[in-house]
Amino acid sequence: SPPSLVAVVGPPGVGKSTLIRSLVKIYSNHNLTNPTGPITVCTSKQKRITLLECPNTPTAMLDVAKTADLVLLCVDAKFGF
Repeated sequence: SPPSLVAVVGPPGVGKSTLIRSLVKIYSNHNLTNPTGPITVCTSKQKRITLLECPNTPTAMLDVAKTADLVLLCVDAKFGF
């Protein structure tokens, strides 16, 4: 079966790349310096996920939302305080 597509969405500087690097480190024990493009990792013997950092444009977000199995929205918790 194809891997599940997990899209990471949010404005610049909220930690999208850090989240993807952390998930790759947890599942594969590899350090990723610059996550570019879709990254597929094995989460178990029969399950894979593809992590994708979505560009910060409305059209890209809409296109990714149509195909993604899960969308993670990253926000800056200090914004407005």
